[in-house]
Amino acid sequence: MHIGAKIKLLRKEKRVTQEELADYLHISAQAVSKWETGASSPDIDMLPKLAIFFGTSLDHLLDFDQSQVDAAVTALVAECGKQTGGDPEKGEAFLRKALEKYPNNDLLLTCLLEFLQEQNQDGARCAEIVEIGERVLTCTRDDELKIDVLRILAETYHSMGEQAMAEYYLTKIPALHFFFYEIAAAIRRGKDRLENVAHMEDLCIDKLICMLAMRREEAADEKAKSEIDRQAREMIAFFKGYPIYRHTAEIMERGWQKGTLMEIYQ
Repeated sequence: MHIGAKIKLLRKEKRVTQEELADYLHISAQAVSKWETGASSPDIDMLPKLAIFFGTSLDHLLDFDQSQVDAAVTALVAECGKQTGGDPEKGEAFLRKALEKYPNNDLLLTCLLEFLQEQNQDGARCAEIVEIGERVLTCTRDDELKIDVLRILAETYHSMGEQAMAEYYLTKIPALHFFFYEIAAAIRRGKDRLENVAHMEDLCIDKLICMLAMRREEAADEKAKSEIDRQAREMIAFFKGYPIYRHTAEIMERGWQKGTLMEIYQ
């Protein structure tokens, strides 16, 4: 529905004439008539006045439905995963195209940051990550996205050798004592509880092995590293022995063998 049709509909609902609306706006009734027929459109500075007159929001006046945009963007993110298979360069290209239709969408920008971070980070790429990340922080109301962006900025500045900035963004990340999935598992029942238990179990295995990898990086000598390698092998073998944990354990095993577990933190 174009803006003129919306104005006509709201005017009819409010039971006012074109002349009465025109008087309120200090314009001619002919101007209102042109809006409603689609011959012209109100100037942008008229929109707040119209919204106030009709007692509605600008989104409603402009016939803007955020829920439809959110649904479309969520579908695009899912499609990105299917079409690109997680390939960073393909994912970047897909999301840049999507941003042409939905510019400055915080979810698309955050997903783009993830793909940019997975590629070789030269000076230009790091600068773009920082620029996009800071832009998302100023506009998003999604706390989960905000934490993701803060993490990416901290890791990017660390990779750039700018530790002070890395620490700055690190301190903005809340030190959580509970995971969402942990609390959800505690307060939900049935299928919902089991799904959240599974999420939490996978996270615990993932983080436990990653922490061992960090210990290995700080090991004092080869003997200490060999001992940590043994611990990791035994832990992974233990989890692989249980069907419900096997998939996650196998992923961690491949990462340990290839030495790539720490890449997500770099």
